[in-house]
Formats: sequence, C-alpha cells, structure tokens
Amino acid sequence: MKLLTSYILKKCFKNTFMLLFAFAIIYSVIQAIQELGDVGKGSYTTGAMFIYLGALLPSYIYLLLPLSVLIGVMTTTLGLVKNSEYAIMRTSGVSLKSITKVLAVFGIIFAVITFMLGEVIAPEASQFAKVYKLNHTNQIISMDLSSGIWSKDSESNIINIKKIDPLNNQIVESIQIFDYDTNQKLKRYITSPNAAYSKYNSVWLLESVVVYDYLESQILISKRSTMSWRSTIEPSYFSVLVISPDDMPAFGLIKYIKHLKLNHESTNRPEIALWSKLLYPFACISMAFIAVGFIPNNGRNVNLSSKLFAGILIGVAFFFTNKMIGFVAVLYSWNAILSAVMPTLILFSIGWIIILKKES
Repeated sequence: MKLLTSYILKKCFKNTFMLLFAFAIIYSVIQAIQELGDVGKGSYTTGAMFIYLGALLPSYIYLLLPLSVLIGVMTTTLGLVKNSEYAIMRTSGVSLKSITKVLAVFGIIFAVITFMLGEVIAPEASQFAKVYKLNHTNQIISMDLSSGIWSKDSESNIINIKKIDPLNNQIVESIQIFDYDTNQKLKRYITSPNAAYSKYNSVWLLESVVVYDYLESQILISKRSTMSWRSTIEPSYFSVLVISPDDMPAFGLIKYIKHLKLNHESTNRPEIALWSKLLYPFACISMAFIAVGFIPNNGRNVNLSSKLFAGILIGVAFFFTNKMIGFVAVLYSWNAILSAVMPTLILFSIGWIIILKKES
C-alpha cells in the first residue's frame, strides 16, 4: 500500500504543479498586456513591469491552488482509469476508501501549502509589488483626500498623517495628533514633520515637535527636538492603503480588527477577509473529495473528458462563488464566519455526498 500511495501522490503532485505552471504563464501574459499602458511612466520600464508581475504571482497562485488541486487530482485519477490501472487496483483488493484516504492526504498537504503561502509569502510579495510600482511610477502611497490619512487612536485622540514613505511604512511625514477631553474639547495639539516607528519599544519617535496645550485662558506652546508617542497605530495598519484586507495575512488582520474595535469602527470587511483566509485552505481537501466522486465505477464506455470538464466547472463555480459571497457579505454586512465558511462547506458536502453514493 505504501508503494501505491507514493505512486498516486507523485502523479498528483506532478499534474498539479504542471497546472500551476500553466496558470502562471497565462496570468503573466494577460497581466503583461494590461500593464503595457503604464510602461514609461516615471522609471516603470519593461524590466520593472516583469519584477512587479513576478511579485504578484504568489497571490494569484494562492487563489488558484484549490482549483489546481481539483484538476490535478482528476487528471491523475481519470488517467488511472484510462490506463486500466484503477481497475487493476480494485481487483487487487484496493478499496475506494483507501484511495480516498491517499487523496485526502494530498489535499491536506496542499491545504498546509495554501495556508503558508497565503499567510507568509503572498502578503509580503503583494505589498512589495504594489509599493514597487507606486515608487517607479512616481506615485505616493496616498490618500483619498489631499488632507491625508485620518484615524482614531483612542477615544480621545485623532491622528492625521500626510504621507507615508512608499519603501518603508515605518516612516511617516507631517503627522498631527489631536487630543480631546471627555467633552470633546481640544486640550492638546501635537505636530511633527517626521516620525519613525521603533520596533524595540513599540513607540513612534517624533522629530522637531511642537506641542500646543489648550488651557482655560491661554495656549501654551512648547518645542521639543524629539518626543516619544505610544499609540495603538502600528506601521502594519498602513498596509491596507497598499493592499486590500483580502491580501493581508491573518495575523495582520487580527491586529487591524482589534484596532478598529478599540476605536468603535466597522470591522465587517476585515473580519470576512480573516475568516476567508483561515478557511480557504480547507477548499483543497474539499476539491480532493470532489475529484474522488468523478472516478467512474467502470472505465468502459465512459467519456472521461466530459467528467473532467464537469469537475473543472465545479471548481470554477467555487472560485467565483467564493468571490461573490465575499463581496455581497461586505455589501450587506452578513455574519463574517458564516459568509466565509459557506462556499467551502457546500463544496465539502457535495464531495462527501458523492463519495457516500459511490460506496453504497
């Protein structure tokens, strides 16, 4: 059984990675055509464009992994049927349950790969790509308004930042801090042309600081060369200006959601993104189960191409349904967990029902 397991897994890995390679080429060609319009802006050359597209590849591979698992496993199992290998396995006493276990292991392996890619590699690569292009097209990470970024730091503080360094989001320019009392009356105003985040003690170091203290009958103005400012706002929160919550890692989303909750702001979109991020890898396992359901009991007089096509349709339907439910959930403020689990749960249920019917 170990030899059989190794044989099936090798074929599944080979077919799945070949598909991912093909998808990567197709993506690169399509994206390159779309990017040609920006070539020539600033220092955004053809070479810079390919670096940008290469950095975006992990994000697209992450999205396509479940579909690749489905097609890769189906190509493997239907190939075994076509070459009569599946019939030999069954007559040798290998049960469908045993084959399902092997494919489930394959799905679990790719679930782990998908999680690691989506949590570690893709977010960093995506952020690098977006910042890289912004820098080479002479754009700044910016803001919807000329007034800059506005954010609540606590119940009493409101922060304004004019500009973020596109290559290092730990450095910001022209920062203003408005500190209000319980009656929403301004009691202190702090301004600084530059600020840098210190990871060592988790504080912002403000430079050339001017502090305005609003007292009952006067305003006290003081100047300081440097000033430490402890805030709930961290550089990672600026990632949402460059990449969407869907592209952020789960750990970053958790911190961002915590910050939004502390300031009584809406967390619906990042919560949906978080649960989708945590549950999306399980789609690889569901896809493996779906593929098992398309193995014909009898390889004779069976149109294998139509089965492969039907399986691909299910995979594509899952891909677009997952995206659509996420969009609608944000639009209508649906429950984040339910919205995220629904597509994968439906897919898993379909695969499990098909397997149960085949065994009965």
